Amino acid sequence: MPFHKIDAQMIIEEKCKNDSNFKEAYATVKKEYCIIREVVRARKEMGLTQENLAKKIGVKQQVISRFEQEKHIPTLDNFIKILDGIGLELVLQKKNETRGNCETSI
Repeated sequence: MPFHKIDAQMIIEEKCKNDSNFKEAYATVKKEYCIIREVVRARKEMGLTQENLAKKIGVKQQVISRFEQEKHIPTLDNFIKILDGIGLELVLQKKNETRGNCETSI
């Protein structure tokens, strides 16, 4: 069977236009992935390996790996430990206020 190239972004945009449940679910997943990417970027900028971070916050390296590979969403307690270990803090703001890199509009 020959390989057919597809435009995944176009398919997602179409699905979002036609299915409000899909649009909502996609926006949620997109936010999760964006948060994970920002945490990984910050860890690497700090020069920390997954193993270094794990030791620093008292968890196994696999906990960090599964989080970064988007295979497991950590408990809130572990997520806060990860943020603390990297020197990040969680800031909450109203949805209508300006956001950073995690804009989720389609």
